Amino acid sequence: MGSIKRLFTVAMLILLSGTMILSATEQNGQTKTVYPVPSAILMDAYRYLGALDNFSFDAITTNDDIFRDIMLQEFTHRIHVDLQRPGKLQIHISGDLKNRSIYMLNDSFTIIDHDLNFYGEIQTPKTIDSTLDHLFEKYEIKAPLANLLYTDLDKRIAPKEKGHYFGTTHVDGKTCHYIGFVNDQRELQVWIEKGKTPLIRKFSIIDKSGKIDLRSTTLLRWDIKPYFKRKHFIFKAPKNAEKISVEPASLQGGK
Repeated sequence: MGSIKRLFTVAMLILLSGTMILSATEQNGQTKTVYPVPSAILMDAYRYLGALDNFSFDAITTNDDIFRDIMLQEFTHRIHVDLQRPGKLQIHISGDLKNRSIYMLNDSFTIIDHDLNFYGEIQTPKTIDSTLDHLFEKYEIKAPLANLLYTDLDKRIAPKEKGHYFGTTHVDGKTCHYIGFVNDQRELQVWIEKGKTPLIRKFSIIDKSGKIDLRSTTLLRWDIKPYFKRKHFIFKAPKNAEKISVEPASLQGGK
């Protein structure tokens, strides 16, 4: 009797696990396969990232753009991110269209364009979360990759769609859950590492709001135990770099 009770307890724990893959079960003589809940997998990944105090990642992004309304162009950028909560951040972007770096140290935020040798500084809130909110609201910055830097992304953009589970596959040698979400405006496909470290290894966003569907795909490689030197997040202006003013989007539009 004790063994049966223990087995029943284990079975209940498995059924209550939102991301557990269940084997085929018999219902009314028919075999039914139960899959993980895609939104639960995504929320686990968001919560895991938000709980990390330090991390680094390298990302390769490929974005579509429309050329003269007749065909698609493809642009690629490489991005490196170093993060130390609550208020230290460094981002380097290089590629076909952008060659920039961003430095955040508590309430000081600096962005430099390496091609133009211009840089600007603004005062921001002291935490990464609050700074991102400030930049999105005041400067109308749109960067899907920046969402991964929040501590509470699971509360900010929880998926409203039911989602689809496509099975497991491999990304950079890691076994990943492959899930997708779709609405009238866009599709989101995400590859999330299976196991105790549910890191987002790859994601694709398909914008369906225009005449031509535009895809953006990002491949990520993580270091969740990085080492940062004491002066790592301090910005030092390059020789001959020119400091310029940085104004909110509302003021820029008024000129």
